[in-house]
Amino acid sequence: MFSEQGLKDMQATLAADGYAIAAFEEGEQVVVTIEATPEACEDCLAPPDVMRAILGKTLAVPVEVIDLHYPG
Repeated sequence: MFSEQGLKDMQATLAADGYAIAAFEEGEQVVVTIEATPEACEDCLAPPDVMRAILGKTLAVPVEVIDLHYPG
């Protein structure tokens, strides 16, 4: 359902700022989890609404199906 290449691109982009991203399909939803590594740049991660829009385009899915989980 979602673009595997898009996920790989996001993994590379976020890794540069110290974040890891994973995604999987759960029914109609695409569950996306972003986790901070010890090297994470706290100011580098876009706000959730902006990230959801970016992910919609990158993963080639409607933003409404993205269940986004941010670092705690």
